[in-house]
Amino acid sequence: MKMLNIGLTVDSVSSDKYVYELARWAKDQPDINISHLIVHPRHDGSSFGKLKDLLLRRQLHRLPAKILFKIIVSVEKLLLRLSDPHKDHYRSCDLAKVIDRVVEIAPITSKSGYVCRFSDEDVEKVKALDLDLLIRCGSGILSGGILRASRLGIVSFHHGDNQVNRGGPPGFWESYYRAPKTGFIIQRLTEGLDAGEVLVRGYFATRVYYSLNQAHVYKKSLAHLKNLLKQVASTGTLPPAERHPAPYSHMLFRTPNVAQCIVYGCKLLTRIFIKVVASLLRLRERWGISVLSAKWDEAVLWRSTETPLPRGRFWADPFLCTRNGRTFCFVEDFVYKTGKGHITALEINGTRIVERGIALSEPFHLSFPYLFEYQGELYMCPEAQGSRQIRIYRCTEFPLQWKLEKIIMEGVSAVDTMLFPRGGKWWMLTSIDESGVGDYSSELFLFSSSTPLSTHWIPHRHNPIRIDSYGGRNAGLIMEGDKIFRLAQCQGFDRYGHSLVVHEIKEVSDERYVEEPAAEIGPNFRKGLLGTHHLSTDGKTVVIDHASYSFVL
Repeated sequence: MKMLNIGLTVDSVSSDKYVYELARWAKDQPDINISHLIVHPRHDGSSFGKLKDLLLRRQLHRLPAKILFKIIVSVEKLLLRLSDPHKDHYRSCDLAKVIDRVVEIAPITSKSGYVCRFSDEDVEKVKALDLDLLIRCGSGILSGGILRASRLGIVSFHHGDNQVNRGGPPGFWESYYRAPKTGFIIQRLTEGLDAGEVLVRGYFATRVYYSLNQAHVYKKSLAHLKNLLKQVASTGTLPPAERHPAPYSHMLFRTPNVAQCIVYGCKLLTRIFIKVVASLLRLRERWGISVLSAKWDEAVLWRSTETPLPRGRFWADPFLCTRNGRTFCFVEDFVYKTGKGHITALEINGTRIVERGIALSEPFHLSFPYLFEYQGELYMCPEAQGSRQIRIYRCTEFPLQWKLEKIIMEGVSAVDTMLFPRGGKWWMLTSIDESGVGDYSSELFLFSSSTPLSTHWIPHRHNPIRIDSYGGRNAGLIMEGDKIFRLAQCQGFDRYGHSLVVHEIKEVSDERYVEEPAAEIGPNFRKGLLGTHHLSTDGKTVVIDHASYSFVL
């Protein structure tokens, strides 16, 4: 096994927690070695000091805005203490404790203060390290010979790049404008201010305030950089770049001015106030279901009938199943008192729904009771993320008796799994969070096997096949003859399960996965709805779930 030797370009040996985590992670990898820190300090040399003074005089008028922005960040640091995965987002770490070989080079900075080039002597110094790859972890736009100082060039992160809001601070403007998602790219740097070959692009649902949103996108995207490095270590090359990069037609965003800081501060206080008051009043988003007799693609959803919910519970994730002329709907049945869900069977008679009992319960939370048939038997693959397993249950007596048949995947944090046959194989679509933050709404993974009960599932070569909070989490499957439609969730700003998108799966093979959008379903068919994130049909009946505010005692 050939070792992938990597150098990190940094401003100093003091780094944020994410670079430090990357360095610590690499220590545990058998084929990845982050061997050097390439430090290019932004110090006060004679020419740079004059440039810095000039830039400082030009930016004195922005001093009040910078002070206000620091106050905002200080407040948000306090809020981050309530978020376990991100409470140390602003922590500084000493990289020298992990990487002891340090090479210092001097940047030649452009008049703008943003572009950094290096002397031929410094470039040769880096080349002499015989590195396979450099990762840009510092500031400045790197240009010139340094881009060719390692075998594979320089890979760089860009956070907040979502084709609408580009620029800094990363994650701020998405929260400011309530954008539904915040993007990132990992690219190989090439010459030019806006040039680069995009290797990975993704989008995550925007969080309620700036620092939380930034911490979230940093942590989530770091997992994709780790996967990229493992892939490069395995193949010896970088993956192909995007074939059809899209032009950026919006303005470049910068640090907010005084007025924008004040507006954002007011927005932040309002959002916090609303959440605190809602919590005190026990006003919560509560999911329910509605039923309609129609084909799914002809359904007029405002004609659907909403089902009354039992006290202290909600129903979501409906899956329909018809047996012996009777139609049943299996749902996630969440109990507020216990904070845990189980699977309940409901019987549908026209637009009337009758609760028949608990179909499946475990010590851990269950939801998303996906149903499929195999060799004449009915199976269920519910979400069982709390067990860190993907589990298959077989129906022994319909609809309330189920037996654990097989654990098909162990040690995986996966949700909303669906299995279906196509082309002589069984395919599994599931959402996996490899970052550990508990967000399963963006990354969609594909696996294949010869049977749905196999314990050996082959990951698709392009996993994850989708990194997007708009369509990255399953919401149901419709099979109509040769056509397969994958329903998927679309997340909103600070809102889980805002709407649905229906994709038709055009091709699924070991080499490719292709789907095309066929329809969108929003929460506009009834007043007071906040979101909808699941739909099921048997060809004659449609059941859809939806969220609204409700006082829960």
